Amino acid sequence: MNKKKLNYKHLSHKELELLKDIYVDLKVKSMNQIDLKDFATENISLQIKSTIGNEEELEAWQEMENFFKDEFENVIRDIKIKMDSKNAKKIDENDNKTNSDIEIKIEEKKLDMWED
Repeated sequence: MNKKKLNYKHLSHKELELLKDIYVDLKVKSMNQIDLKDFATENISLQIKSTIGNEEELEAWQEMENFFKDEFENVIRDIKIKMDSKNAKKIDENDNKTNSDIEIKIEEKKLDMWED
């Protein structure tokens, strides 16, 4: 049975951005000083020469997939769980705010009833 291969389209924009942030952080931490210096030199040179543009999402995805290797799916699953819990928390916060707003409006109406 073939396992369905993940790609960047399976992630929301925020999930993909979080994956990229994790990748960049771990990639930099995995580099030694010589690699960091070479990498910085190459990127600064490209920026100065204005040759960096928007790369295809697929290329970035493949680079991250190669970096994470067998842990790639676990990293994505963790991101999805993290983002789902953040979204659930935001929904709860919005619900609580809405309930508070309703309670305030009810109290205001009670006060208004007694005004002449």
